Amino acid sequence: MIQRVIYLFFSSLKKWGIFSLIFTLFSIQAEEVFPEWNQVLNSLSQDEKIPLEMFFRTMMVNSEGGFVLFGSKPSCIEGIIVPETCKIEWIGRRNHRKSVDLWEGYQVWQKYFASLKSSQLLISVKQQPNHLYSDWIHLIWINPKKFKAVISENLSLFQYVLGPDITSQGLLDYLADPAHDILEDYSLQGILLGFGAENSLYYRRLELIEKELYSKEHAPFKAKYERLDIPDPCNGLYMGFDLIPTLDITPSFKYPTLAQEYQNLLNIRSSSLKNRNQQINSIPMFAIFKNDEKTVQILLDYEIDRLKLQELLAQDNFLEQTLKIIFE
Repeated sequence: MIQRVIYLFFSSLKKWGIFSLIFTLFSIQAEEVFPEWNQVLNSLSQDEKIPLEMFFRTMMVNSEGGFVLFGSKPSCIEGIIVPETCKIEWIGRRNHRKSVDLWEGYQVWQKYFASLKSSQLLISVKQQPNHLYSDWIHLIWINPKKFKAVISENLSLFQYVLGPDITSQGLLDYLADPAHDILEDYSLQGILLGFGAENSLYYRRLELIEKELYSKEHAPFKAKYERLDIPDPCNGLYMGFDLIPTLDITPSFKYPTLAQEYQNLLNIRSSSLKNRNQQINSIPMFAIFKNDEKTVQILLDYEIDRLKLQELLAQDNFLEQTLKIIFE
């Protein structure tokens, strides 16, 4: 009798143990099937899901956010028109519509998803308008892993410009903070946008020369490009360079004149796009000055992610799949 009681007791323990194990497995499975981001998504109303999906589609179709999301591009930046400065004639135009889509979608993201941890994507909207273009505030997407990788590869250059104490994590935290604006240095900005260090250095030089050539002199009050008989570097588009004090740039090593250096930069420059008229699902456009091994690899990585982006945009559950990539 005592043996039977002991047998039943241990049999019950065994059954309860199996039950507990099954219950635990189901609990773990439930957490895997319904992660926090998915629960948040399912709690949204249609009025919230629609602008959030438009936010992501806009960044992937009309910007370069998809390449940041998949990891071939460290970061990308978009401008959003400051509501208080929006002019009546801008309403309904492409840039205004884009700004509305980005701003409304970002509000949903900030309210529901910004507090969820992601190792794949950081999104930030700056609190203040850019000091050079006061009608705009910046939206920035950052892929933390790629961002820190390109800084580590070019750390000496970043330290030379920003100070020897700069680290990849420190700069990531700085740019992710809405209180801090984007970097102004062309070379560093180009590296963080995924153009490669060599191409970014050349492009910085070209832009500095263009600012110099477009600036007005005290006399004879003409843009320098006109006096030097050089084609208008901005093709008639007013950039406000004449409001900036003249930089007085001297020619680089081996160039006798600034005009010759400028012309050489134009001659060696090419585009990353094979077909410049292709606007949808194209790789990021940037100027190539040195088609070296690193540039070739950058283009290859972009092409791989372009195919991934096409596949994602074709999904019926695009919003869900995008959030899954971000948070898983």
